Amino acid sequence: MDVTLGAARLADGEVADAVVRVDWTEHQRRLACGLTAVTDLHALDRLLTFPLHELVSWPDLTPDDARVLKALPEGAVEFTETGVRRVFAPAADVDVVIARASRWQTGLRKAAAFAPFARRVLLLPRAPRALHSRLWEADMLGVGVRIGTLTEFDEVLPPAPWKRRFVKAAGWRFRERAYAAWRSAQPTQCERPALVSPRP
Repeated sequence: MDVTLGAARLADGEVADAVVRVDWTEHQRRLACGLTAVTDLHALDRLLTFPLHELVSWPDLTPDDARVLKALPEGAVEFTETGVRRVFAPAADVDVVIARASRWQTGLRKAAAFAPFARRVLLLPRAPRALHSRLWEADMLGVGVRIGTLTEFDEVLPPAPWKRRFVKAAGWRFRERAYAAWRSAQPTQCERPALVSPRP
């Protein structure tokens, strides 16, 4: 489980660490065309109205649609004589947000703020007094509790399952920011490691 530092970012500036899962097909496509992350909320909101890989004819676009799409970086959409096609899809997802804190209430508040986007865990360096009498509060919020470090910890309470109920631009931007953080943390062009050895 690799943790990307600072990968979970909210609009209000709250930042936490995250386990980021990359869609390698979309990542490779973006590498090939030089596209990184798109975090403009208005652009993402507009892109959500276009089906992935389906051609939308020019007469079906409003002037504002055309303006927004033409302003997107290369690799987000394909323009043809007859219309436009969205080829841009989320390149990453966040499996779990890890809110590190030294104080229970501060950390719990921080972890809870990410509820719309992923499973959440509060990571404390040491157990606070009367930890077991406080766990009900984290449990009510669906926040897991770990004691230790990012790499070595005891899980006192697992995080509640999380399921994406709908897709909105804010959620897509959250994923794009996580992808940007993951990508900047990679030492190279971060090509996918081979899963099997090539045949001779």
